[in-house]
Amino acid sequence: MDRRTTLILVAVFAALLLYVVLVQRPADEAAANATPTPAAAADPSGPVWEGVTADQIVRVQIADRAAGKTVAFGRNTPAESWAITAPEPQPADQLQAATDAAALVNLQFSKVLTSATDLAAFGVLSPTFTVEVKLADGRLLKLAVGDKTFTGSDYYARRDGETSVLIVSGFGLDPVLRFIDEPPVLKPTETPTAPAETPSPPPATATP
Repeated sequence: MDRRTTLILVAVFAALLLYVVLVQRPADEAAANATPTPAAAADPSGPVWEGVTADQIVRVQIADRAAGKTVAFGRNTPAESWAITAPEPQPADQLQAATDAAALVNLQFSKVLTSATDLAAFGVLSPTFTVEVKLADGRLLKLAVGDKTFTGSDYYARRDGETSVLIVSGFGLDPVLRFIDEPPVLKPTETPTAPAETPSPPPATATP
């Protein structure tokens, strides 16, 4: 190998060595030390009241503040019978009251608006409807129901003590709000009416 070829190879090797030291190694170290970018989280959704079951509920109250109407029904303990307590005390249909309580635990939200700064814009600070659920352990769950969303099918709502706004499905919430006009009242049992007796014809008179 002649002197010129040797010098060329040495120059090429030196250039490669400089590239590795000055360019490639810092890039590899930066990549190794970089904080990974977290994947964008999907919009959370789920039950309005996580972990609550119908058998825990001992009182339900729904209020229409615009109409000035309130309906409430409850029981002293989960083992006792339901009764209407508002607008006036009266017996409750036990099956219907239990079904209505189950509808409350099935309320679902599809999105949480955590960046909302003006809660008044959603109607949740002066809500049209309020929903209250008391549990056997003494907890009181409250939901302020504000305006409908732009689609007209869901509602903006806020759980008591929170600053975020939920978008709650109208599919589940509309039947709950109808409790105000259709409470689980025990309907009186109709007594069947006996058919009227057909009078018997007078006995035939014998001809003399």
